[in-house]
Amino acid sequence: MQVLQQLTIPVWPLEDNTVLENVSVTYQHFGLPIGTAPVVLINHSLHGDSDCVYHWDGVMGENKAIDLNEYTVICIDVPGNGISNEIKYTYLPFEQISARDIAVLFWLTLFELEINELFAVIGVDLGGGIAWEMACLFPKRILNLIPIASSPKTEGWLRKEPSAKSDYLKSIFYSVDIARNRKSILEVAQYIKSKIHVIYVKDEDYFSKTELRRFYIQLQNLHKNVQFYELQTVADRQALQENIIEVEQVVDGILEKEYVSKVA
Repeated sequence: MQVLQQLTIPVWPLEDNTVLENVSVTYQHFGLPIGTAPVVLINHSLHGDSDCVYHWDGVMGENKAIDLNEYTVICIDVPGNGISNEIKYTYLPFEQISARDIAVLFWLTLFELEINELFAVIGVDLGGGIAWEMACLFPKRILNLIPIASSPKTEGWLRKEPSAKSDYLKSIFYSVDIARNRKSILEVAQYIKSKIHVIYVKDEDYFSKTELRRFYIQLQNLHKNVQFYELQTVADRQALQENIIEVEQVVDGILEKEYVSKVA
């Protein structure tokens, strides 16, 4: 594992108006130095953490889709995900923390790192849901939004309960809902200025395909920069290792095209 880095967020406001102070956040930094290259943020999954060398092996690396010779890559830990035994999070109100709260914390962490915009945000299941929430918080700061096997809303759209490394992460996953206390989900999503690259899994049965299809078709009518990519199956949702070649090819196609477009 890369060196686990840590910083302190002075103030973290939660969705329920609770304010947490001096929250320790861990993250890992891969690739080029901050400020010298486009930034890719990888949001970890229900089974993951910031150890992208392990979880994204085959997709991230030198001359891979997420090329460490071209990008600055950041992966931030959801506080309390278990990656560090040294940092105690007993003071956190775990039952109150939502996916939107994590999205706020991730942005605050990026701002502390003097990162104000992202070339891409990519994530699977929980990570994809947090990516949606991040895009809604700052609709103009993410160039490419790449959710994999995920949804902008969990409750009501989920058909099958997923496994997770903890009930805490699962509760955050269930809280994903970009429309909560806002307008309709379509009205909220249409304000996102990112290019949206939806990677869905043909054989995946966690989310209602009817709801997702309806949402994405309607969104595509309003938001012309929505593209769809299909994976045949993801047998191992924990690390994507069974389908790593297919995932790498799809992600590589997206990032290479957008990278060339950015630097041209």
